[in-house]
Amino acid sequence: MDRYKQTVGPTLNAVSLDEIKAHVGAEGYDDYDNLLATLRDRATEAVGKRCRRQVMSATFTLTLDSFPSEIVIDTAPVTAVSSIAYTDTAGDAQTLSSDEYQTDISTNDGPAMIMPAEGYSWPSTQASTYGTVVVTFTAGYASASAVPDTIKHEICMMVAHWFAQREGIVVGSIAAEIPQGIEMLSALNDTGAYQ
Repeated sequence: MDRYKQTVGPTLNAVSLDEIKAHVGAEGYDDYDNLLATLRDRATEAVGKRCRRQVMSATFTLTLDSFPSEIVIDTAPVTAVSSIAYTDTAGDAQTLSSDEYQTDISTNDGPAMIMPAEGYSWPSTQASTYGTVVVTFTAGYASASAVPDTIKHEICMMVAHWFAQREGIVVGSIAAEIPQGIEMLSALNDTGAYQ
């Protein structure tokens, strides 16, 4: 089973606090800054998970129980593969040289792939042991200007909804989902069609 873990989080935001405040109509009101920043961070995370994308650049590990014929990283966009470590048949930790594998991280819309380089094959790993292969990689957009506008808009819409509806239940109102709102934006950004 593939297991992903974020080891270094993003240091930049896809949408500035001023952009969020303009979207929700809170310009000039600093009282909501902490709340809006928190909502923005959670919305960015939620949008990324829905779309199978890492919005802003972060570092991850992908842990596998053995080497498959091809390693697939389902998070887009992957910008770099830093290392591939494994536990050999004797139980010793090893790291592959980057000459021993090739990567296809050129796509912005689908999964990244890793396979052995020409003339190489994946080494054998310790049998009957979980987590014998660990791929360290970086994924996400390096700057806010590189983030697609549809992702930014989806984040703003989600923050506006959460800001207006701060409770889990609304009593005494008739509510309806905005047609072709957040769901449509998610569909535009979803990399799942490539899996």
